[in-house]
Amino acid sequence: MFNKIKNHFLIISFSIIYLLVGLLTYKDYGIGIEEHFQRNSGLNWLNYIFQLFEIDSYNNIIENKLSEIKTFTPSLPGMDIANHYGVLFDLPTAFLEVFFQINNAQNYFYLRHFLNFIIFYISGIFFYNILLDRIPNNIIPFFGFLIYILSPRIYGNSFFDGKDLFFLSIFTITLFFYLRYEKKETFINLLLFSLFCAFATSSRIIGIIIPFSFLLLIILKILCTNDIKNNIKIFSYFLTLYLIFIYFHWPYLWTLNYHEILNFFQPFTVQTNPKVYFNGEFFSSNHLPISYLPIWISITTPIYILILFFFGVSIYLKRFFTRFLNIKKVSFFYDLWRGENEKKDFIIFILLLQVVVIYLSFNLNLFSGWRHFLFLNFFLTYFSTYGLYLIFTHLRNSKKIIYSSMIIFSVFTSELIYKLIIYHPYQSVYFNNLVNTESKMLFEIDTQSLSRRDAIKDIINLKKKDSKIILGTASWTPLEDARSMISEDNWSSLIFSGTTNKFNADYIYSNHYYEVDTRYNNKYEIPKNFYLYKVHSVDNIIVYSIYKNKNKYN
Repeated sequence: MFNKIKNHFLIISFSIIYLLVGLLTYKDYGIGIEEHFQRNSGLNWLNYIFQLFEIDSYNNIIENKLSEIKTFTPSLPGMDIANHYGVLFDLPTAFLEVFFQINNAQNYFYLRHFLNFIIFYISGIFFYNILLDRIPNNIIPFFGFLIYILSPRIYGNSFFDGKDLFFLSIFTITLFFYLRYEKKETFINLLLFSLFCAFATSSRIIGIIIPFSFLLLIILKILCTNDIKNNIKIFSYFLTLYLIFIYFHWPYLWTLNYHEILNFFQPFTVQTNPKVYFNGEFFSSNHLPISYLPIWISITTPIYILILFFFGVSIYLKRFFTRFLNIKKVSFFYDLWRGENEKKDFIIFILLLQVVVIYLSFNLNLFSGWRHFLFLNFFLTYFSTYGLYLIFTHLRNSKKIIYSSMIIFSVFTSELIYKLIIYHPYQSVYFNNLVNTESKMLFEIDTQSLSRRDAIKDIINLKKKDSKIILGTASWTPLEDARSMISEDNWSSLIFSGTTNKFNADYIYSNHYYEVDTRYNNKYEIPKNFYLYKVHSVDNIIVYSIYKNKNKYN
């Protein structure tokens, strides 16, 4: 026991600090753009299951909560636009909210933030174990763990993003069981892998790439070994378990009719088609340039992580194509990978390749940066750590160079932690040092609309006691949705006028996030009777602005 603690002292010590910081700060974050919808989704699915199994104990509580959602978030989209997600995170959190009778609006979302953060940390531990099984020392996997959990946009989203960041957590845990099964092909490992494959698919439909990659691997094994019977049997077991798990834990499947099953993937497409402000221009979200995702990842990922990633993936590609070009029919299997470690690299590379093919082959409807592809953090971190491992392996005969490299990497990590501190609690708007102040103005910033809570608090501090205040909005996301994150004592004094009739408001809030081309559409234009009262910036990034009515306030 003592030896285990000694061997993993770094990660144990850091984990204690990390969890303590999360525990002290999880209430600092505003409400994410989809959190009201996700809460509504969880309560609706909970209501559906209770009715299905004739559980009447909580009917009144659930109905009251659903009625409250309609009252306080009237602009919330209906469940029909995306009723397929949420069962793995939103449903359990809805149950906890109902079971423990959590009735304070802030506490609904604090619970979500805390649970999402803890789940992400747990996925970090799984990722650390993936690296430990690949790299024969403790130091480099620890640095890989740091990269995984401290990349600013990932860390920021880990508190409030119960959909895309949550999927990253499930994706990572699933790959842990995938690699563990490939290392030791036991039934229990296959069972756990099948279960988490089902979880990954229900969390985000792109999770289906994991079972598909397993099928590709089975095909390769058949080609290489001619063991058709055994490999087909294994895949049959996997597919049976996968389909059983996915059906029994995903209520969405229970509601489908024959026609909907035939068009299974259609509902997962994004239903909206907003304008996207990208690199100083407006685009339709379903006609974005191919550079959209690569540029967003390049400017919002710390530079040293990008360098290590490109180094690691380049070396791997060189090795892979060299092996592929020199492949021999009699040793096809062993020319693609040699040993368990190279097999792990191959599996992860095939998964990444699938993502690249999907991105290049389909006209994906994207917005809000790379939010829908946050699971790519797994690949960025894995190949970054692999690159770091190659560097240290190459330099292993020079202790001075190794120690110097460790110091340099520690400095980069310290700078990363410093950025987390100065951006707090807006780590989700982080840009790396490749982007100057002028260039930051060419991209959407507060795409999660976290700033709404802080803006309302700023305005509340300005109002007179017992007076009412009218708040207008010059942004796509409704300002009134953030009411849940402030004290209920202040609710009665706030009147939200939305985007219409803004000139009669006392204050207007904008986080400069729009769904229209503001060059030709004046929907969010600030009336002339208002002046800029306050700008909140982080690292020279304008997060939100507050405008004051000069006719009402001299």
